[in-house]
Amino acid sequence: MPFPAEKVADIVQLFRAGLGRRPELSAITHFATLLENGATFRDVAHAIAGSAEFRQLHGAEDICDREYVTFLYRNGLGRDPDPQGEANLLSAPNRGDALVVVAGSDEARTRTDLFGLLYPDGASPQDDLAYRAWLLRYDRISTTERLTIGRHIDNGMKSRTRFSLLIQVNHHRIDLFEETVASLENQIYPEWTLIAVYPDDLQAGTQQCLQKVIKRVPGIVGVEVPSYMGVEERWQQTMMKADGAFFGFLEPGDQLAATALYEFAVAVEDKPGLALIYCDEDRLGSDGQRCAACFKTAWSSELIYAGDVVGQLAMFRKDVALAAGGIREDVGAFTRYDLVLRITEGLESSRICHLSRVLFHRGRMPGLPLTFPLVRTTAQHPEIRRVALRHLQNTRPGCTIEDVYIGGNVWPRFVAPLPADVPLVSIIIPTKNKDTLLARCVSSLLNVTDYPRFEVLLADNGSTRPEMLELLRRLDRHDRVSVTRIAEPFNWSAINNRMARQARGDLLLFLNDDTEILEADWLTEMVRQISQDKVGVVGARLFYADETIQHAGMVMTPKGAKHILRGAHDDNPGYLGQLVLARDLMAVTGACMLVSRTVFTELGGFDESFPLTCNDVEFCLRVRQRGLRVMWTPHASLMHVDGGTRGRDYSPRNILDACMDVGRLLQKWEKVMTQDPFLNDNLLATDHDLILATPPRVKKAWRQRPAYIRSGPATRGLRSAEL
Repeated sequence: MPFPAEKVADIVQLFRAGLGRRPELSAITHFATLLENGATFRDVAHAIAGSAEFRQLHGAEDICDREYVTFLYRNGLGRDPDPQGEANLLSAPNRGDALVVVAGSDEARTRTDLFGLLYPDGASPQDDLAYRAWLLRYDRISTTERLTIGRHIDNGMKSRTRFSLLIQVNHHRIDLFEETVASLENQIYPEWTLIAVYPDDLQAGTQQCLQKVIKRVPGIVGVEVPSYMGVEERWQQTMMKADGAFFGFLEPGDQLAATALYEFAVAVEDKPGLALIYCDEDRLGSDGQRCAACFKTAWSSELIYAGDVVGQLAMFRKDVALAAGGIREDVGAFTRYDLVLRITEGLESSRICHLSRVLFHRGRMPGLPLTFPLVRTTAQHPEIRRVALRHLQNTRPGCTIEDVYIGGNVWPRFVAPLPADVPLVSIIIPTKNKDTLLARCVSSLLNVTDYPRFEVLLADNGSTRPEMLELLRRLDRHDRVSVTRIAEPFNWSAINNRMARQARGDLLLFLNDDTEILEADWLTEMVRQISQDKVGVVGARLFYADETIQHAGMVMTPKGAKHILRGAHDDNPGYLGQLVLARDLMAVTGACMLVSRTVFTELGGFDESFPLTCNDVEFCLRVRQRGLRVMWTPHASLMHVDGGTRGRDYSPRNILDACMDVGRLLQKWEKVMTQDPFLNDNLLATDHDLILATPPRVKKAWRQRPAYIRSGPATRGLRSAEL
């Protein structure tokens, strides 16, 4: 699509309303070229109204009768005209002007699914052209919605949190500062101040422009500081002037969505104890077009050591920030990142809120530092790495960050120390008649694994093959291996529960017999992770034999649990590094799952009413419900045949049983399956891809307010042209 999505959408709206059809590609190219060369929306509308097709459809007379008005409404808006709308169009001077009114309305724009037209199979969030088409469909706010928000602010909010935005003005590009101010003026929520700090040697012309803006716009406070003052000290001075309960940092040229501060305020109203709020964001290109969408995940405490995953528009509770020491010196361009590290250290995750909405557009000012994941805490980026390492040294002795090569690139790896008393790990492996698979699995366990304390418990579920029976006899003689015969119908949950009761280890590692160890430190890594605060389950990275991803964690969807980017090549880092960074998730697979014995016992083990599938997911959801964490790490790698343990059984009975398991899982965990915080509401997980969701699952704050907000006048945030 070589033309801006907005122009293509305009053409689609005009064709649909005026001609009752979609435009062909040649028509889009023709009219989009005209728009690029200076033609207006009205010009195109009148060109369509003057076409032979239009005259054949509506007649030669250029009058607006009821039949024509009804056609415009039904094709352009999908409904019959209301009396007022019909009366207005009947009095239009010509058919072209009536077409402009209908096709150019907010209602017509919200019905224009340009994304669906151009990307019927979906598109990656990293496709900027697709993202712009998606924005036209799903990122608009109508006049009615503005009025609704205004009424809630005036009539319904129990408290109105004040936000202070901090910005440093330099010697250049005062126009970018004015762009930021304009986006604040456009905020529907009124409780904000902008604290603008500038050096005392600011160029005269720039200072004059700055003072004009300060005088013109209520809520802006100018703070002059000595030119020799460092960046961090300037930020500290600015923060102390902030009068809001929350504050955030901006750069000249940054822009906020019109609803941004309102949605932050609603988050605080719903959860008054919040200490940090952050949102999704994108970037403004040199042409002013939005690009580089960053749809983030819910908070994951280890993930923050990879880089500034929170992003630019983060709102910090001021008293919490001051208690953490405020702005610290010697952090350079990473003031905000350093503050995130210190505020969140030891903070309950319930006090951290991620808003799954694109509420911030990073400015186009030249020289702005690159953001995560382009900048991450590797040796290639020493300044941010130094900030992260210093924080770990002060707060988590023994923890560090190492560089690892994954997919041909360097990524940071958070490394925690092993417990001083290394725990015994009981590795539980159900098996039956798969001697080749089992031999390879156990051999790699015994000969590759460098973890010093583990035992292997084999649960033989009725093997009959002579080769298998001989292998089991041989393995049972090994001092680290024991074999238990379980002669009962296969039930994965029941077998593992039984073996867990006779295991000696403090940690239980549930492992499929169709796996093979690929790296010596795989178990050491998993034990490191489960030893972290409130971690109840840890999962590993599993590969198919062709070195593509089989398991990188799971996300919950209304159709069941989905493996993340199954089939991705091993050099694919995933969206925002999700295939190469350890992080929190809702669930991991039972093919390789490490669990604390204490947690396993307290929760009653696996649910034996799930004999074949969904048992691992259901257990992980109970772990999360208990307030514990489920972690996935890419630094424990195994090969997994997937289905090798029992084979692929596609009999009608097995398919029915699996479907029933999924159905019961969805019924038991309905709310969780539709609200996975680690799957951004703007994204859809399929069996193999992560694509833009159509429509997003985003719950707009103003659509969840009580019914009384619909009454009474409100005009907050509306420009004169909209009134």
